[in-house]
Amino acid sequence: MKQPNKKRKLSMDSKERLDQDGRLEQAEEEKKPKDGTTPLSHVPSAAAQGAWSWEWYLKEQKAVAAPVELFSKDQSFPEHENGFQIGMRLEGIDPRHPSVFCVLSVAEVCGYRLRLHFDGYLSCYDFWTNAGSPDIHPVGWCEKTKHELHIPKGYRKDKFVWMDYLKACKLQNAPKKLFRNRSPNGPMPKEFQVGMKLEAVDRKNPSLVCVATIADIVEDRLLVHFDNWDDSYDYWCDVNSPYVQPVGWCQENGRTLIAPQGYPDPENFSWTEYLEATQTNAVPAKVFKMRLPHGFLPNMKLEVVDKRNPRLIRVATIVDVDDQRVKVHFDGWDHKYDYWVEADSPDIHPIGWCDVTGHPLEVPQGTNDVKIPPGQAVCPTPGCRGIGHIRGPRYSGHHSAFGCPYSDMNLKKEATLHDRLKEQTQANLESDSSHSKSKNLCSLNFNGKHEKVNSQPRILGGAGAAGASPVSVHVHGVSPPFPGPSPRQGATLQAASRRG
Repeated sequence: MKQPNKKRKLSMDSKERLDQDGRLEQAEEEKKPKDGTTPLSHVPSAAAQGAWSWEWYLKEQKAVAAPVELFSKDQSFPEHENGFQIGMRLEGIDPRHPSVFCVLSVAEVCGYRLRLHFDGYLSCYDFWTNAGSPDIHPVGWCEKTKHELHIPKGYRKDKFVWMDYLKACKLQNAPKKLFRNRSPNGPMPKEFQVGMKLEAVDRKNPSLVCVATIADIVEDRLLVHFDNWDDSYDYWCDVNSPYVQPVGWCQENGRTLIAPQGYPDPENFSWTEYLEATQTNAVPAKVFKMRLPHGFLPNMKLEVVDKRNPRLIRVATIVDVDDQRVKVHFDGWDHKYDYWVEADSPDIHPIGWCDVTGHPLEVPQGTNDVKIPPGQAVCPTPGCRGIGHIRGPRYSGHHSAFGCPYSDMNLKKEATLHDRLKEQTQANLESDSSHSKSKNLCSLNFNGKHEKVNSQPRILGGAGAAGASPVSVHVHGVSPPFPGPSPRQGATLQAASRRG
């Protein structure tokens, strides 16, 4: 297998962003420090300043690395170099709204990773992904596959033409050769079709199994949508994912099935009646194939993207596992920063991944002394080097607890991506139907007709199975990454309490 050479880190100047025409303009929130001090994002990591190595660290810790064979193609060492360059245009999925495909540009290149920017929007909405991600596509992909393209803010949908946009703004599209052919699991079985029903785990609330629909199919992946919920809960997965199960799985396994939001009698949900009312079909049970157990074990070492500061990858240890996830601990940090991540997440990698791809690796605190340049403001949080910000990519660094993703005041806040669609003004929403989708979801009602469904949380009810407890099922060893129930969890608990 060809290993890519180490690549130097490339980035768009932090004081610049793209305006709605794709040109660079000054971003007020990212001006250079006025006192002439070194930008916080330029402070080198301990690994860059010293001779830290995995071989030495494993021997010192008497630890073992997670075997390479446990990692999927999207997690393991890439077969090709990252050929993307800053400014290239492409199409891709909005991580906050997985059903929405957008016009994107490459804002930063670091090893095999990309920071992608939504054309026409502020940099606070930027997000990181791998160069080989299945969520990104070349210019023209949406038109070819008949997917709606969410155009840059300020453009009219009926007037936007990719080639005209690139030519007028003197932009470059990312070459098609940079987007690798996928479908590692083979073609999608023809039995899976858009609109068919199944039962699916809510990945944001893994204790919940809900009524769901196949909303889209791309190559070997399907888009799961939870009936009568907004698309922020949607996710992409392959057909062998343990998160999707056939209709009737909950009843057969003594689990509580969460009925669609607003269903008239959630405690007595009937698949037969629901399929008839919505005039839909269930995915045939015979086509579901269970994926083998992930194989990760506690105490294995690996490299993990820090979700609180996603520009960084840290040395980590697996401290717990369940059927679909692993709980990671960042070596040298307090256990209060531990969290659960899916075993198939593209943000976990085998040891040596950063070295091979040319990405900086954040090594454990105390293994090397990091030299802070004279005049550099220092974050008060132990171990934090002032990189990143709780408000996301809008700021490249911080020097106080207020902006620190690891400070106690921000610990219970999930340093997540800002939601472009929810934060748009009503005037902007009027020109794009995909925006209004996040406010009022157009969905089937229980008579098979379309109606507007309020996306605000309602009290949920579960369709109980024979012998099953009326409360929502808790998966052993699973805990939410941050304290407190989510809206769906809270609603389910209310329903359980009401049922007694």
